[in-house]
Amino acid sequence: MAKKALLIGINRYQIPGSDLRGCVNDVKNLAAALVEFYGFAKADIETLTDLAATKKAMQDGMRRLIKGGRKGDALVLHYSGHGSNVPDKNGDEADRRDEILCPTDLDWKAPLLDDWLRKALDSARAGVSLNVIMDCCHSGTITRAIHPPDAPRIERYLPSPWDIMAEESQRKLRGRVVGRLRRTAYKKRGPDVVAADLPETLITGCRDTQTSADAHIGGSYNGALTYYLVAAIREARGKLTYRELHERTMAQLQKGDFDQVPQLEGRKTRLDEPFLSPEA
Repeated sequence: MAKKALLIGINRYQIPGSDLRGCVNDVKNLAAALVEFYGFAKADIETLTDLAATKKAMQDGMRRLIKGGRKGDALVLHYSGHGSNVPDKNGDEADRRDEILCPTDLDWKAPLLDDWLRKALDSARAGVSLNVIMDCCHSGTITRAIHPPDAPRIERYLPSPWDIMAEESQRKLRGRVVGRLRRTAYKKRGPDVVAADLPETLITGCRDTQTSADAHIGGSYNGALTYYLVAAIREARGKLTYRELHERTMAQLQKGDFDQVPQLEGRKTRLDEPFLSPEA
């Protein structure tokens, strides 16, 4: 059984005023936890940070990770950086918005769409334990606020130029600036735990109406989701089910006075199995 990971963290963006501060720390902290508690070899953890995390590099890395997975393997895809959304062009989104990940070289005219990511994740082979952690915003209110470098918290959400134009012209775009990483039929099993027929088990940093924080925690800058997720892993020495990891992470976020509520989605039977365990 192979264990492989792709960890992406972007503090530096080529869009002025968009830099974050805790994303590279997120990559380092999660990588250390994967090695210490889940038996990942350092050589099998690929990292993309800052200016190296271009759209092409991110897509190539995701393809390698997913296509290389075989039955019994455990794969981890982690993204820490900005998220945003843009007007939907093909009509497949109920809210008329396509969610995007934001590489360092973000091109608003050719973004990394959730449609592409959905197709990539769906290509995973049967029997692969595919785990996706998204510490970013895929939704939020339109804002042009640029926070000062010493702000205690920064939202990991970039307003698209279409949103800014609409806000400044007072002409609203069609659709709501709200959405999810993927569009799928699902059935709620709890307020923030979703049983869904997905090839991956997904942990996101917040609800689709919230933003994820980049904050000063524990003496350094970190993504709130990743920081408390790793803290929960360390506290339990890695012995957690997906549901327990979600519950402990959510409790720590609340204790830290963060409004964001992490989401857990995956097949019903998977949610109560050990985190990063092989597929049954």
